[in-house]
Amino acid sequence: MPSSTPPDRELSPATRAPGSVASGPRAGAAEPDAGGGGPRRWTHDRLFVATFALLAAAAVVPIWRVRFLPLLDLPNHLAAVHIWHNFDAPWARAKEFYELSLTPAPYGAYHILTHVIAHGVGLEDANRIVLSSYVLAIPAAALGWALRTRRSPWLSILTFPLAFSLSWACGFLPFLVGVALLLLGVVALDAQLERPSRARAAAVALLSVGCGLSHPLILFAYYVCVAALMLCHAPRWSRIARALPPFVPAVALLVWQLVAFESPMVDLRSGPRFQGAWVPWHEMLRSFPEYTLDSVSGDLDTQLFWVLLATASLLLLGELARRSRARANGAPAGSLLDRLHDHRSLVLFAAMVVCYFLVPLHLARPFDWWFVSGRFAPFICFFGSLALTAPLRGLSRLLMAPAAAAALVLPLHLSEKYERFDERLRPFARMVERIPPGAEVLFLTLPPRTDESLIIEGTNHFSSWVQIMRGGFSADGWHNVGFPFRLKRSLPAPPPNRGEWFNPDVHGVAYDYVIIRNERPDRPMFTAAHAAWRRIDQEGAFTMYERSR
Repeated sequence: MPSSTPPDRELSPATRAPGSVASGPRAGAAEPDAGGGGPRRWTHDRLFVATFALLAAAAVVPIWRVRFLPLLDLPNHLAAVHIWHNFDAPWARAKEFYELSLTPAPYGAYHILTHVIAHGVGLEDANRIVLSSYVLAIPAAALGWALRTRRSPWLSILTFPLAFSLSWACGFLPFLVGVALLLLGVVALDAQLERPSRARAAAVALLSVGCGLSHPLILFAYYVCVAALMLCHAPRWSRIARALPPFVPAVALLVWQLVAFESPMVDLRSGPRFQGAWVPWHEMLRSFPEYTLDSVSGDLDTQLFWVLLATASLLLLGELARRSRARANGAPAGSLLDRLHDHRSLVLFAAMVVCYFLVPLHLARPFDWWFVSGRFAPFICFFGSLALTAPLRGLSRLLMAPAAAAALVLPLHLSEKYERFDERLRPFARMVERIPPGAEVLFLTLPPRTDESLIIEGTNHFSSWVQIMRGGFSADGWHNVGFPFRLKRSLPAPPPNRGEWFNPDVHGVAYDYVIIRNERPDRPMFTAAHAAWRRIDQEGAFTMYERSR
């Protein structure tokens, strides 16, 4: 049976020193060369290359087709970059309300990348480039991992849809960027453990720091993966020791964040230091498909999850049949350490499953986080898909046709939903564009706050879109993060998801214009008692009022 050693093993059997265990192939390794050869040979499979390229192009269509991506928290995260990027621009008037706070903090990776790229292409396109990089990094990391572990590159097709999870719909942009950094970091660490080099050490160091700057949950998941992966490379202690120094910058950053960085998000002044909410395991199991792929209205996205699962299950059945035949023919099973190394995808899969069920679904302290453990669902699918050893060659590649179809249909389906949402937002964009420079604008969304295309309240944070387009203050920004700005002065406003609490006499006095979504004709926000306000525009679901100066 062919050796299961990774393609970049440092020493061949002919050159390995006598008695060397750490650097040579593992004796008794039983994993087949399912990928059809080393990392160079996959490029000869023209069908795979064409399929991967087609799916990569389709995956970014939802991002570039519309202006207003209906991702819940996106406007607030992008507005934070806007404040930093346009801090000195007179039209933005950011200095009136904010002061920059550029200490290296969690949540920073998305903002840093977008800010840097925006110098060349503008803020909104920079956001699209960062999101496109996230979407494509997942299958790219899957391809790299499949080649490293001698799996078929075709398994990476199963990972294309994982970008569009519930975390995507919620617009958890710092977390999403961290997902890409984590997966690439795992691939880089595995390469460093197999064949240490300065370039690979630098990649591990950079990606580890990136995880530390992306999101605290990503940092936790990353170090869980690091521990599991190092376990899989035991007992090659010298290589594990050589892989530790690249983590020094990331660990130093973490220590600094724990000791010196202060964020209003963290409140440990009173009460318990940790408080969370768990749900029964069967509820977590039932919700798994929705956590993995539910991002728009309707059932198609979660139905495609079952297509992917059916494809993976079919490949698994074939794998079990092959292993049964191999055992019947007396093939050696290998030692436990050999099996851990050969099946490190399965070890990482198991680690993410443990996190999914043991981490609380919601946290109250030390952070107020909604939807925590559910974010591990795509990681489970990622490593679970790549744990398969199916040799996909010739006609057997057709087994991947349903998964490829699902990976193609999903982003096109999302783009259609997004286009309908974006079309309903065009009156909003026109209203904002006609507002004169320097005016203060308040955006209110009233019940029903949902949209027929979405599973989230997609316009809750659109005050930040007004800020991005016209400058000034957004009462709905992330004022409690501590990066890249701190709040200096604010204007009165109701909570972003409670526009019906608006009081013209309390909130309206601070603004020149108010844009309202879903104002009822029989319940106008401004009555005859508010003579200073007049309605100047109404189109679709949006109404705009102007205050006399």
